[in-house]
Amino acid sequence: MPKCPECGSSKTWKNGLRYQNNEAIQTYRCKICGYRFSETPNNATEQTGSRQICVPLTEGMKNLTKVEIEQNRQRRTHESNLINFSWYLKKLGRSEATIKTYTNYVKNISKLGELNDPESVKGVIATHYTDKNTQRMACCSYDAYLKYVGGQWEKPSYRPEHKTVFIPSEKELYLATNTGHKESVVYSKFLYETGARTNEAQRVELTDLDIERNKVTIKASKNGDSRIIPISKNLMDLLLSLPKDKETVFTERPRNSRSSAFHNRMLRLSKIHDNPRLAKIHLHTFRHCKALREYHKTRDILHVMTILGHRKIDTTYRYVRLYNQVYKNENPDQFVTKIASNQEERFELFNNGWSKVGEDGNDWYFRKPKDC
Repeated sequence: MPKCPECGSSKTWKNGLRYQNNEAIQTYRCKICGYRFSETPNNATEQTGSRQICVPLTEGMKNLTKVEIEQNRQRRTHESNLINFSWYLKKLGRSEATIKTYTNYVKNISKLGELNDPESVKGVIATHYTDKNTQRMACCSYDAYLKYVGGQWEKPSYRPEHKTVFIPSEKELYLATNTGHKESVVYSKFLYETGARTNEAQRVELTDLDIERNKVTIKASKNGDSRIIPISKNLMDLLLSLPKDKETVFTERPRNSRSSAFHNRMLRLSKIHDNPRLAKIHLHTFRHCKALREYHKTRDILHVMTILGHRKIDTTYRYVRLYNQVYKNENPDQFVTKIASNQEERFELFNNGWSKVGEDGNDWYFRKPKDC
């Protein structure tokens, strides 16, 4: 193959034929710089009368080639810039999820506007993103990018919207936690009992399970604190029954794959039971319901804050307002009671959130508010 006349690279390949005066001329393209050229014979400059034997590229073709070269150069520069931006976020200690989210936003913005022009970016965010939360995230992503390149802008202010949280009935939650194959069922039950975030559940290791006390350690995620959560013996047995050929309790999967699979199961379930409400249940719904159940039992916002791993009490207080909406026009002081006659039964009830209200000999009386 001939060498590229633009960069001198020998990494070229044939790129079709072009025809000039009924003559077929082989064209080539450089793999390195993208330059498109023709192989010119030695006698290309010799002329017969007023006509060259091998006619060079027309002016239009030359301009087109220059445009292609410039586009390829800009594309390579842009890709390299995004890689360096990701590395910049990595050095700042950002999580992999944050790095991927910020990079994707910046990449999408670059397709719709000019990254080096903040006013252009403001227009893109205002017109192409309609959700306030999405606009806010796009601003945060571009703000991080400007800090990386040393730029400045007047950051738009988009207040986050706190959308109404859907709270299913206990019967609907039962259906949701018992669909799918074994690991999916155990995963749903784990979220239901612990209120953990999905990224926290996926990082739980076998060493985080306290088998004797029926408790599990939830490691801190980006937005929360570590905590130890009591679980039922039944759930502990289910967790221990999963294959132990890996460090984590649950099989590692690509990001959002479990959420997508769960949503598809809920869509099918809603059709089977002719209940469209089931399609509104997602994996984070279990966390919302856990918060309401804990506040329903204790009326202690600090306790709920600890269970959920929140760092700010303002975040937890949203569930107090939600609780008041869910239980409006209802009597929240409706309890179910149980009697435990031995130590094993008492431990089981304590671990499942039951409160002791009295005793008569060996019989201990427990009660627990009805679940939301």
